[in-house]
Amino acid sequence: MIARGPYATLRPVRWLIVLPFERPGLMGMDFADELRALGREVRTFGYRKNNPLYKNRSTKAAYQLWILHRLERACLAWRPGVVLVIKGGPITPGLIGRVKGRLDTVFVNFFPDNPLWMMPVEAIEAYDLFFTKERYAMQSLRQVGLRNLAYLPMYCVPAAHHPVTPTEEELQRWGAPVSFVGNCYPYRERFVRELREYPLRVWGGGWARVQDHAVRAIAGPPVFGREKLLVYSASTVSLNHHHPMNDIVGVNTRTFELAAAGACQLVDLKDDLRDLFKPGEEVVTYRDLVELRKQLDFYLARPGEARAIGENARRRALAEHTLRHRVEEMIATLGERLGRRA
Repeated sequence: MIARGPYATLRPVRWLIVLPFERPGLMGMDFADELRALGREVRTFGYRKNNPLYKNRSTKAAYQLWILHRLERACLAWRPGVVLVIKGGPITPGLIGRVKGRLDTVFVNFFPDNPLWMMPVEAIEAYDLFFTKERYAMQSLRQVGLRNLAYLPMYCVPAAHHPVTPTEEELQRWGAPVSFVGNCYPYRERFVRELREYPLRVWGGGWARVQDHAVRAIAGPPVFGREKLLVYSASTVSLNHHHPMNDIVGVNTRTFELAAAGACQLVDLKDDLRDLFKPGEEVVTYRDLVELRKQLDFYLARPGEARAIGENARRRALAEHTLRHRVEEMIATLGERLGRRA
């Protein structure tokens, strides 16, 4: 959105996006694409870069200090109007304070996980605006006096998340009545084991190391891009089970990706989900394993109804839940709460 009216002669606002990795397709890089499409000047700054010094306990602190010095120099040299941090655990209140002491800039955080168990309160408080998908976290933090919080759900990117039409060969390779895409963690291993009696296929990293041979037999490698879309499109239903600690009342990214891909998803019911998609019409929900099994039995016997739910979900996702919607809401919130042209 290029400036019109009173802002027509002003230069585009500069956004510096601070993100873990500067790799196409990752969160943060997609924000950069959307902001450029809206007429902003955008640069990115990666604070991890897959550097072994970051992963080594003995060198991590020194590496993070070096990164903070580089980030501070980048801010002072380019003078962005908005610094948007994606997650940003290593970004300290001291760094934010130093930059703001020398520049007329605002620091904004978009946090895609639950900040209550990942971010100290003083780090959250340092931002001018802190966007979270977790209303539970907002309520808890407001109770101790934080006023810089704003709700912003996750999103889909239509160019990356959409239906595909598999060939017969691709149906054999990627298809299954029930699919689940996600790396192996102990809670997911237990979840998958509970559903072994169903025609389930699992895709993700780490499953080959599982000791249970029956679970290993239904698991495939990680899938990305078109391969992931093929899994979604070649499945009757797709499972979406939230992290038991990360997602309290909020909804994860997979919810929106599955919806935009036109998949019929079976998702554990979160409080915020009803405001985003209609249970029974756009998503299929469950509260426990007993209800999940009933839903699986019902929709596996009725693939046409499952397909219709996926189509409804896609229409809703494109109408209300794209990254463009979220970026425009972020810009509007900066104007309303901080009086900033962004």
